[in-house]
Amino acid sequence: MVSRALIRFSVFLLLVVEAAGVTAAEQVSAKHARVELLARQNLTAPGRELLLGVHFVLEQGWHIYWTNPGDSGQPPVFTWQLPSGFSAGEIQWPRPERMQSSPMLADYGYHDDVLLMVPVHAPQSLGGNARAEIGLEAKWLICREVCLPDHAQLHLSLPVWSAVTVNPATAAIFTGAQKLLPKPMPPGWKARAESAKDSFMLSIAAGKPVGKAEFFPLEPGQVENAAPQKLQPSARGGKITLKKSDLLLKPIAVLRGVLVLPGGDAYQVEAPVAAKQEQKKKKG
Repeated sequence: MVSRALIRFSVFLLLVVEAAGVTAAEQVSAKHARVELLARQNLTAPGRELLLGVHFVLEQGWHIYWTNPGDSGQPPVFTWQLPSGFSAGEIQWPRPERMQSSPMLADYGYHDDVLLMVPVHAPQSLGGNARAEIGLEAKWLICREVCLPDHAQLHLSLPVWSAVTVNPATAAIFTGAQKLLPKPMPPGWKARAESAKDSFMLSIAAGKPVGKAEFFPLEPGQVENAAPQKLQPSARGGKITLKKSDLLLKPIAVLRGVLVLPGGDAYQVEAPVAAKQEQKKKKG
């Protein structure tokens, strides 16, 4: 039988854990969306890194934008209000969706819901028996047939403790979002690009045929977003023809972006760009 002392201790421990937990995130009702600031951990500790995320739940048909929004729109912007000594990193962007409204225009962004994660580092000098009050001003553009600017002031309160544990209430959504982040290309994979007059030829050496793929350019104004991407599979990879943007006025050294394969796997691409061989030949 379980002793009364053990039962009392278990109840006491449960109460301590609940009291130490993260303050529940408050959902903000916005234009055609709900927005909240979440934490993967339920405590913060000196010198440790927190993973925070802004969760957008969008009404059907509405979307927000990726870091490169494409032919229109703009990505969300976050302005943090952090305790002294804290520092926030860059937004970790999940792989985007292609949204083509006409043969001439294509955008990159997110429908339904998305968690935009940001690492936040706590200082070594963080004192105990306190709470870290974290504020965030988020601004974004949400679109369907029309685009509407919106913003929200979000807040999170995290207890300071000597150890950090995963918050079970948010673990699943963070795990799901991390699976959507573009990964480094597998060992042995190579990417390179060849620059012709009106196009880039992006070659992916994967050691196996690449029969289907889509490339999302990281930098605006390099690739014609709405142009079809022609993929030529090969025995050990594939080549994708990308039409150059009319806004590209000078050569680039590296073509950066995200390669999305069937099934949703996404990889970071940094392809050195060389001039097409025929253009480098000299007369005679």
